[in-house]
Amino acid sequence: MKNFLMKFTGLFAVAAVLFFSACEEDPITPTNPLGPDIQLVADPGFVDGDTDIEVGEGFAVKVQIFTGDAQLKSVQILLGSSKLPTSRFTIDGGAIASNNPFLITGADKDGVTYEIDINAGSEAVNDVNIYTIEVTDENNETDAVDVAITTVGPSGTALSGELTGVLLNQAGPVGTGGLNLDTGTGTGSADVSAEIRDLGIDCTIPNTSENWRAQFGTVNGAEMRKVDPAQLENFTFDNVGFKETILAAYDTGINLSNGISYAPNCDETTVTDVTGTVAAGDMFVVFANSTYYLLRIDEINYVHSASDATVRNNDNFVFSIKF
Repeated sequence: MKNFLMKFTGLFAVAAVLFFSACEEDPITPTNPLGPDIQLVADPGFVDGDTDIEVGEGFAVKVQIFTGDAQLKSVQILLGSSKLPTSRFTIDGGAIASNNPFLITGADKDGVTYEIDINAGSEAVNDVNIYTIEVTDENNETDAVDVAITTVGPSGTALSGELTGVLLNQAGPVGTGGLNLDTGTGTGSADVSAEIRDLGIDCTIPNTSENWRAQFGTVNGAEMRKVDPAQLENFTFDNVGFKETILAAYDTGINLSNGISYAPNCDETTVTDVTGTVAAGDMFVVFANSTYYLLRIDEINYVHSASDATVRNNDNFVFSIKF
């Protein structure tokens, strides 16, 4: 009887264990797991919504990403419905390899903020492109933000004029040696319509030899600075299309010193903002009459004849002018 009771008690204990084990709940997999969350950050210098961007310019976005029920896995960047080429963007200044998609690793899997710089492509004015940044987590749940970028033409004030002008040696015939920058017309070196003037000859060199100094300065209160292209991004004469660009070249330009112009008898005349030695391609900005004039030296022509006095001082500069 004792053995029977022990066996019965043992069977009851096993049955109880099985019963209570069967009553424990199995782990539940969510049928609608909470996915990740990505948001655009509205910090200065970053696009946080649809915007206009000048043709040839890039832009930057800052995104903050939060986890849902699973850790973060990857981010991809789309242009329309296609992956943006990796050559078009950098992440955190290049600290993260620009794969597309790129994997999220380490502590970033629990939440991260990225700065993404997107370079200009071949967009034309009035093009509208949708850029999408999409995050995926380990449950393959996704979230995305997008911005519509409209490409617009450069902003600025259109130029008033583009022309060429010839500035003759001041030691030449009467009525030469000055230049009217509004018309490109040569004038006398002291003419009231001139903004720049030539410095004439080196009076210590006989006129039977080439003695043109090939320098110029300002007149009638005009001011001039030499353009320093290193201070301006992608600056060339040809790509200047707005007055503001000329103003920027003046503001960052190199100040010039006053100098002396010598007559053939070595009489002296003070000239303001003298260039010193110049070369073809040099650029200057002249401020006069409330206008900024951009000059490029296209040609420096020495014209001398020891035997023919009629052409002896026809030396000249040829300028391209924008204002």
